[in-house]
Amino acid sequence: MNETKALKKESLALMMNEAEGTHQTITADFTELYRRNATNVFYYLYSRVRNVADAEDLTSLTFVTALENLSGLRDPRKFTPWVFTIARNKAFDFFRKSQRHPTVDFDEDLDQAKAVGGKLSQTDQDRLHDLDCLISRLSPLEQEYLRLRIVADLPFAEIASILSEPETRIKKKYYRLLERLQAQVEK
Repeated sequence: MNETKALKKESLALMMNEAEGTHQTITADFTELYRRNATNVFYYLYSRVRNVADAEDLTSLTFVTALENLSGLRDPRKFTPWVFTIARNKAFDFFRKSQRHPTVDFDEDLDQAKAVGGKLSQTDQDRLHDLDCLISRLSPLEQEYLRLRIVADLPFAEIASILSEPETRIKKKYYRLLERLQAQVEK
């Protein structure tokens, strides 16, 4: 009888150690995934909300949600598109809750560009303004293509996964969009 209790205690101790080891592995893996994706998620969210503090908050919320729901991720190789889907949803929730929409304040963006990239020439300022105007006239989905591909630096396969569209369709629309923008810039 005592041997049975001892075996049960030993079994329970082994299970607890195994669970603790699994938890440490998951935490280490998640830390690495966070390190790889946090900057791009932040840039993506910043391009949506146009406010550093809000983008930082949304980035934090995105990764907290990802950690809480990590067990629901079926294929760990698809972590990046999954976390960007969470980020998109957090941005949608942000606008829905606050009834705000992203506004393009060119002067603020230009000031930030000057601070980061040094002084822009008048020609570069004019080009930046023209490009900003062109992008603001795009549909929300076309803007999303640009954000995910250029700002978040995601490959087409991951963008396709996030938007639930075939990769070939994403590529075709993206390259046509770039051609259209280039033609408009050259006018």
